[in-house]
Amino acid sequence: LRLVDGGGRCAGRVEVKHDGEWGSVCVFDFDWEARWAIVVCRQLGCGRVAKASPYTPFGQGPGRIWLQPFFCQGTEDSLEECPHFGWGQHFCGHEWDVGVTCTDAVELRLAGGSSPCAGRVEVNLQGHWGSLADNSWDMDDAEVVCQQLGCGSASGAYTALSSFGAADGPFSLAQVDCNGNEATLWDCEIRGWGPYNASIHDFDAAVVCQGFSRLVGGDGACAGHLEVRRGRAWVGVCEDQVDMKVAQVVCRELGCGAALAIPGSGRFAAGSGSLWDGGFQCNGTEPLLSACAQRPPHGQGCSGRASIICS
Repeated sequence: LRLVDGGGRCAGRVEVKHDGEWGSVCVFDFDWEARWAIVVCRQLGCGRVAKASPYTPFGQGPGRIWLQPFFCQGTEDSLEECPHFGWGQHFCGHEWDVGVTCTDAVELRLAGGSSPCAGRVEVNLQGHWGSLADNSWDMDDAEVVCQQLGCGSASGAYTALSSFGAADGPFSLAQVDCNGNEATLWDCEIRGWGPYNASIHDFDAAVVCQGFSRLVGGDGACAGHLEVRRGRAWVGVCEDQVDMKVAQVVCRELGCGAALAIPGSGRFAAGSGSLWDGGFQCNGTEPLLSACAQRPPHGQGCSGRASIICS
């Protein structure tokens, strides 16, 4: 099994090999559930399904059609375990050659901002970054983007043109509708999957996230007690769970330069609110604190709130 003409091994036209020959896979046009795609992405180790289509999204196959699966359950270990008419037996033509984009083939980022948690929404499809066009972009959509990127909750949903500048090149997705609780943007309703080679960027989407970490109680945003986002609440972190590598990542995430010190709980005015005694294992090069491995709570109590001073 392989995916071809999609820019990588986890996106493209579905092809299977039989008797030493590669051929395409087609399906009935009423197979909207596309459970065959679940099987394909899992069999290839490419994550979940981001987008599946029977409308030759990656072009028609040049050779023979090997399989026409139908009524897959999605639990099969391989595509050939789905019900089918036999190798080389089919009632659909190349115009129904199926393609799939698995989640491991798509990437999400924010571009044009001063930190990884603010900017124009961009999606990497088929090896190329492009913007997201949506004339009804809202806070529910922005919330999913921020949470997926490990940037906490959304604080604003914007048109990129007015906030971060227009993109150039194609746009990847169009008209996205989220309810705000989805785990990833790919779980939302997406009406348009590109890439679209158009130069219209008036409706490019942008977000500003609250971030996963913040410093409070100091003289500005670059010094103070460390707080992190847990769900939709801010909580303090125990000082024995924070070292200079953690501090380096926090300062980078906040756009505050380099970490100068972790002075301990007595440096700033006593904080209020709950404390989380879990921690982070950072190597110091991560772009966001959420990218560091998390240490479980040690259950030994907390000697005080962690503080960080950035440059």
